[in-house]
Amino acid sequence: MNDADKSRAQLRSERSELRQSAHRRSPGPPAEAASMQAPQPRPSLLSYRALLVGLFLGVAIGLIGPYFTLFMRGSNTGGGFYTNPMSHFFLFVLVGLINVLVGRLRRPWAFSRGELVTVYILMTLGNQSLSMSHYWTPMLCGPYYFASETNDWARILHPYLPQWIMPYRLEGLRAFFEGTYGQTAGEGLWKVWIEPALAWTPMLIAIHAGTLCMMVIVRRQWSERERIIYPLIQVAGDMVRDDERQSLIKPFFRNPVMWIGFALPFLVGVVQGLNAYFPYIPEPQLRASLSLPGQTSMPIIMSFVATGFFFLIKLEVGFSLWMFALFNLVQKGIYNTIGVADKPEPALSLWSYDLPSLVHQSVGAMTVLVIGGLWVGREHLINVFRKAFAGDGNVEDRDEVLSYRGATVGLILCGAVMAVWMNLSGVPILGVAAFLFFVFIIFVALTRVVVEGGVAMLYTPLVPPDAALSAFGTGFYGPTGILGLTFARVWANDIFNFAMPHCANGLKLGEQIRGNRRPLFWFMLAAMILGLYAASFTTLFMGYRYGAVNLSDRHFVWLAQYIYEYAAARIVEPVGPNWAGWLHTGLGGLAMGLLMVAQRVWLWWPLHPIGYPISSVFSWMAFNAFLAWLVKSIVLKYGGPRLFRKVRPFFLGLIIGQFAIYGVFWIVDLFTGMVGNYLMQ
Repeated sequence: MNDADKSRAQLRSERSELRQSAHRRSPGPPAEAASMQAPQPRPSLLSYRALLVGLFLGVAIGLIGPYFTLFMRGSNTGGGFYTNPMSHFFLFVLVGLINVLVGRLRRPWAFSRGELVTVYILMTLGNQSLSMSHYWTPMLCGPYYFASETNDWARILHPYLPQWIMPYRLEGLRAFFEGTYGQTAGEGLWKVWIEPALAWTPMLIAIHAGTLCMMVIVRRQWSERERIIYPLIQVAGDMVRDDERQSLIKPFFRNPVMWIGFALPFLVGVVQGLNAYFPYIPEPQLRASLSLPGQTSMPIIMSFVATGFFFLIKLEVGFSLWMFALFNLVQKGIYNTIGVADKPEPALSLWSYDLPSLVHQSVGAMTVLVIGGLWVGREHLINVFRKAFAGDGNVEDRDEVLSYRGATVGLILCGAVMAVWMNLSGVPILGVAAFLFFVFIIFVALTRVVVEGGVAMLYTPLVPPDAALSAFGTGFYGPTGILGLTFARVWANDIFNFAMPHCANGLKLGEQIRGNRRPLFWFMLAAMILGLYAASFTTLFMGYRYGAVNLSDRHFVWLAQYIYEYAAARIVEPVGPNWAGWLHTGLGGLAMGLLMVAQRVWLWWPLHPIGYPISSVFSWMAFNAFLAWLVKSIVLKYGGPRLFRKVRPFFLGLIIGQFAIYGVFWIVDLFTGMVGNYLMQ
């Protein structure tokens, strides 16, 4: 080795010693130093700031929702969707924009994943109250304001009306319907609502608290034992999901496939919305109809939201949804051809959405679905009752928002309050028991359909008041009982008015919140009650200012009269039990039982029974279920789970893109004063 080589070797040795010396003086190993600079994962804990912000936004949605729906008559803010468009739009803005900006200012100020979940849950429960508020005010006002010599309601109805649960002073009612606020008694007009509001409060608390308790009891069975996938919460769940770097901009918003899906309904919605401003812009046609034999037809309606959610469900469920809808149309065509459908049933109202025989079959199928579910979950239910009444230490309930003892006792107390309240409103006690049975069966069954079938919008085939009156006859209930069931339509006339699907989805999404979740129960209950009263306040305010009859003919003219025309007709001409309805209920139950047995016995059986109970009301969404099933079948066959994971964000984008364009035009129409700019469903 020459002198030059020795010099270079010595220099390298000295540099190595210097680096080792510097490393020894450093705070720690390079990996530790890098970890000190990297953002640390934030725990998904329940925080009171998230609870308060979520409650505030839930009440805010209740306040502004009726204005967009009733006054501006824009796209549905939530009453028709179990996905709550306004809540999704708020979450989209909160996660994608506001949380990012706040985090840029100071990282600890940004909401964590658990906090965002908390806010969303409370927003959805405040959002769901909008539909009930649209029923509550007109249903209570109608019998006195619309009474006339022609309908003779003063003789037929007024003697049996319980005045303690409804406003009856004509001066206040006239001011509300006609908008004469300030021209008569001023602020005193609001006093006519104080007594009804106080009278309804125990009932409303019992309804919502009982619903929440029931969903606490079944959560573990549905979520962990049966592993239901809850499609309707997957968009919100993906929006708040973090990556390994805990980036402020969530992976959902960095996915180009999602934005491609987002663009499709968003651009279609832009064209639809602009058509209201510039009529020469052609409006996209998303509706058609396919005629079928037997005077029936299959609606073909392109709903990006429905297609997106149906892509997320199991293939067998999607296949069954559209197949049973097609089967229902074939059965309806046969009934029309042979004349079975010619005779209407007197006890059924317009909320029976198909032939009497078919809706009774749906009730039978729902009864077997619920009873079968109780049997499948009997081990879990026994554990719940052992924990509730014996304090069994082997049964764990610390991860629930309410202890099993609290949920069980709460459900019993809420049921008792509901029964006593309805009895005081005029329903005989046996009639109350029959009615609450149908409430339990119908709403638990439909909630199961929503959380397992991904059905974003669904009507009840046979509403509980109609089911009770048909099963036992209007004469069994008498005039006071018929009117008592009329008031029950405020919360039990359609599943849109009922919070059970929202509670089930919220509790499932709440599993992402770590630690003690017990305060969430009380804030969920508060969001439902305060959201309802906030929405009702806005509805009353707009009625007194603009006149309720000018806001919505459907709610404040047609609805306020129809339900009492129906009640008066049933009082004047009472009918007995519908034995044909009982027969079809039995046939529907038998068919459902066979379907459930076939699914459990034969692994090759292609039909999932959950599509049968809603077949009479699903035809308008059948095309979307078929389209999603077809695309998903092709994806899984030729690309497998890997391609499915790559394609899935596109369908999530379809959903949030439609809700986002709703939000854009809510804001644009608000500033321009545009009315009636209703976008696609």
